[in-house]
Amino acid sequence: MKILYLEASSGQVVGGSLTGMLHLIGGLDRSKHEPTVVLYEEKPVIKQLAARDIRVRVFSKRRLPKEHSLQEAPAYHKAKGYPGVTPILKNFRAAGTFVFETLPAALRLSRIFREESPDLVHVCNGFRGNLDAIVAARICGIPCIVHCKGFDKHSFIERAFAPGVAAAVCMTRAIEDHCKNQKVRPPEYSVIYDGLDLDEFKPTRERDDVREELGIDSDAPVVGVVGNIQEWKGQRILLEAMVEVTKSYPAAVAMIVGGAHRSGRQYAEGLRQFVADNGLGENVIFTGAREDVSDLMRSMDVVAHTSIRGEPFGRVIIEGMSVGRPVVATRAGGVPEFVHDGDNGLLVAAGDAPALARTLSQLFADPGLRERLSAGALRAVQGFSVQHHVEEMTALYERVAERYGIPIARRAARPSAIGHRA
Repeated sequence: MKILYLEASSGQVVGGSLTGMLHLIGGLDRSKHEPTVVLYEEKPVIKQLAARDIRVRVFSKRRLPKEHSLQEAPAYHKAKGYPGVTPILKNFRAAGTFVFETLPAALRLSRIFREESPDLVHVCNGFRGNLDAIVAARICGIPCIVHCKGFDKHSFIERAFAPGVAAAVCMTRAIEDHCKNQKVRPPEYSVIYDGLDLDEFKPTRERDDVREELGIDSDAPVVGVVGNIQEWKGQRILLEAMVEVTKSYPAAVAMIVGGAHRSGRQYAEGLRQFVADNGLGENVIFTGAREDVSDLMRSMDVVAHTSIRGEPFGRVIIEGMSVGRPVVATRAGGVPEFVHDGDNGLLVAAGDAPALARTLSQLFADPGLRERLSAGALRAVQGFSVQHHVEEMTALYERVAERYGIPIARRAARPSAIGHRA
């Protein structure tokens, strides 16, 4: 069965959605499933996919600007104040985006679909992020599985197309509930948690070697946050907490691991300014994007998850668990489904820097608590193996294939077209 995966993320970063797709594809039984990938921008992972003999195409989507001239008009803002006007304006915006952005992209994508002739389309960014691909699959008569990985705001357009897809997969029950509450009604919902290759995601360097590279004292209390730098990821919350933590632990270090998302560059500059303004220059390290995340996590005493709004899943949480580090995470979104407060991690309210500071101080002061949480984390993460994730996804593929009469036996692979731009 030939499966075409579409990953529409942009911003010149590799986020959780793309990482999850890579793990899934890497675990497929290639004697049964032939993956092809469409990316919406050039990414470093193209070489990685090429090394696995996976065909990649790059689709350049033409997007409408998010800002418009009416936003500067006082009459526009006054009109939005009247009851019922805002929903009407949102519907007009959704309709305009569909006509002038989504539909043209769908028509171009449909040409790629016909050229690739997949048995199944798997879109990785939900109904809103992948609506163009959903429409293209409908045009071509190809079953489409929609992977919902965020708390998107759905319009009447997404609701209209949802019943026509083959199935929807949600990363967490929280996302499924969100979609249902927004009246998104596909024929089938499944909740399948993302997986982690527990054999591959292992530290290769000693804790003290990593600390020496970064100039961190072996005895310093270290907390780290891992993720692309953008406002909703909440790195500033950790920095605000560090203002308090360093009063009791002057040698404490916060490690900010990740590159700045294209939309987060100004935010990243603000983080550096906050560090300078609050005298944290000796207490904060910005590592930038790194390939050795498991090594960095191993060098931490605590892994922090600081998203200021509901996190759909939080891959970095299970990564931290997998290297046996206690995790402090925000009590929002899908996180409480697998981080159990006091058992395999600690939970704090999203955006609550004082609570985070208190929790970090508690962990730094109590090695026994850290050890107990680490043991719980190592037990819990076994349920998030990539093998389990792949088994659940392929079972869904086979259910859809049976429903649509698609043969599961793999067809002959096509010639490679790595990095071909469409």
